[in-house]
Amino acid sequence: MRPHFAAALIVDERGRYLMQIRDRSPGILHPGALGLFGGAVEPGESAEQAIRRELAEEIGIVPEDLAFWRTLQVPLPAAGRGMRDARVGVFTATIAAARVPFLDQQEGAGRTLIGPRRLLAEAAVATSARLAVALHARAAIAAALEEPAAERWLVPAAVSDGGTAA
Repeated sequence: MRPHFAAALIVDERGRYLMQIRDRSPGILHPGALGLFGGAVEPGESAEQAIRRELAEEIGIVPEDLAFWRTLQVPLPAAGRGMRDARVGVFTATIAAARVPFLDQQEGAGRTLIGPRRLLAEAAVATSARLAVALHARAAIAAALEEPAAERWLVPAAVSDGGTAA
């Protein structure tokens, strides 16, 4: 069976994406990279139920305007077997930038608000995050408007627990 994940593209009022700074725990996908908040869809759970659960667990909020956007097929390394496809249900939502420093982040090494062109220029970005942002922000990227500066918040090491967000 193909792995199934749910992830959220959360955008602030300046067009920046809220990204998780993934921790460096052994065995997780894309350690140390920027990734979307989210995670695996559990058996018997819909993608929407999974993203609501994951956001509540990971950052302590579920945005009221959370809405399904699209499903992506993303290549993932398969333990010792090359690559395999994973299905990622992607949801969109908004957040006020002023709220981000006060999120109760329980997974990952930190978070950042970052514009789409800056994010796509980063070397370490999870595959699903790079693909989702590139598709979601293609009009903003094409317009080549000046992006606001990125902001970053780090989480104390004790909070980071090696999550599995896609």
